[in-house]
Parts: sequence; C-alpha cells; structure tokens
Amino acid sequence: MDLDITMSDDFVGRHLLLDVQTASPRGLCSAGTLYQILEGLSECIEMTLVYPPIVGTFPFASGELERFVGGLKNEGVDSATLRKMDELLARRGKDKAGVSGVAVWLESHCSVHTWTEHNFFSFDAYSCKEFDVSRVMEFLFGFFDIEAYNGLDIVRTLGSPQQIRRVSSPLDPSVDSAARAAALQAAMASPS
Repeated sequence: MDLDITMSDDFVGRHLLLDVQTASPRGLCSAGTLYQILEGLSECIEMTLVYPPIVGTFPFASGELERFVGGLKNEGVDSATLRKMDELLARRGKDKAGVSGVAVWLESHCSVHTWTEHNFFSFDAYSCKEFDVSRVMEFLFGFFDIEAYNGLDIVRTLGSPQQIRRVSSPLDPSVDSAARAAALQAAMASPS
C-alpha cells in the first residue's frame, strides 16, 4: 500500500532512487549524455548547481594499469597473474564502459551510474527542496530506451516516520514496446 506523500511542516527533503532497465545501450556509454542530463535536470527542477556536473567513464584508470603492467614486462617479470592482467586490460579497452556522474546542488545532489553491458542505470536525487518526481522521470527517461524501472520516492520529515512510495513498472516481455511506452507515460503522469 502506498503511503500518502504529503508535505508537512516537518518536511526536510525528497529522495528519489531508481534502478532502470533499458531496451538498448542508447545513452548509457556517453559521458556527454550524462553531463547533459545532470545539467538539464538541475535547470528543469530549478536546483542550483554548486559547480558543473562531474562525469567520468569507467575504467578511468586503464592507462595507469597499462603503464604498470608494461613496466613490469619491460623489467622481465613474467607470471600467470601478469599475463592475465594484460589480457583483461586488452579486453577492457574494447568493451563499452559504464559512465558515472554527479551534480552537487546547493539543495543537495543528483547522481547517475550506468552499466552498459547490462543495459542498466541507477539514479539518485535528494533535495531539501520539494521537486516533482513525475517531471524528473519524464526528463530522465527521454535520454534512454526505457524498458522497466523500479524505485522509491521518499519524503523525509522531522519527528515522524519517512513517507515511502514505490515507483515501478513491470518488466513483461510479452508487452510490445509501444504498449510499454504508453504504460510508462501513464505511470509518470500519476500524481507524486
């Protein structure tokens, strides 16, 4: 049963947590897309960026590891572990990488982490200022081919229990993508 998510005098913040499955890797391996999301979302829900979003692509340390392994090989070191590291680094260079990004708001923060190999991302936004969950989801989901999502909308208050509402869509392979898109739109249109 969903709890009534209403504002009270004791309101201290809203926290939205989402795990999202996508139908394709579109947007998941692009640092530029995550930067655009974090900057645009800040504007969309009127949050104040403390500084520009920080976005990084995994594995960000491949260069350092490659130099380390290369240095050991140049020194004549040969071991099964070193060969395995060399093999993994070569394969990693060919893999699409996940991307992580964070925006620090004067009102708190927002982050996105992607797993391209699984067509998946997680999203986290917290603010001491009220924001429209449906608007956030509509903005965010526009950058990806959403298949399903699961998450929590938490209203934090002083002196009383947190109010928690589950936000989700079923992952049903028998539902075609047009029907799934219509269901997602309907779910996002429901009041937060």
